[in-house]
Amino acid sequence: MNMKAKKIAAALCAIGFTIINCSAMSASAAFTGSVATATLTNDDTDAAGLISYYSLMISADVRKVKITATTYGTDVMAKIGFTNIKVQHSSNGSTGWVTEKTPTDQTDTDTNYYGLDGFPVDVSGGYYYRVVLDHYAKEQGWFFPSSQSIANTSNVVWVPAN
Repeated sequence: MNMKAKKIAAALCAIGFTIINCSAMSASAAFTGSVATATLTNDDTDAAGLISYYSLMISADVRKVKITATTYGTDVMAKIGFTNIKVQHSSNGSTGWVTEKTPTDQTDTDTNYYGLDGFPVDVSGGYYYRVVLDHYAKEQGWFFPSSQSIANTSNVVWVPAN
């Protein structure tokens, strides 16, 4: 069933028509006479396609990493950007990653794009660093708007301590 039909089923659920298993959240609507029945779904496939493009990289400075990232939505989103941001370090650059910083989520509202261009995060230095985050988009809508998150890990850079 397409997204428009799912939203119609959601609207019917919300305004109190006869509902079959609304808590199971499956996405089909069947109309018989004047009685509407609906079951709503919230599977991962519902959100596919909200993010059309994303990128992530970091660069290094003395005791600092700079995050450059983009998240593009397929349309204007209620919320878009980056969540669950973790700046991690490792002594060898390939194993033993330790989260050193967790910057706050970086998001914007009512737009189809959000980007960071050299977003600075102070670190202790003397390690290899990477950034792990989720690209995030939540669509506009009143009834059960979908969201999508895509996990991403940046390149690895050496950050000098001084």
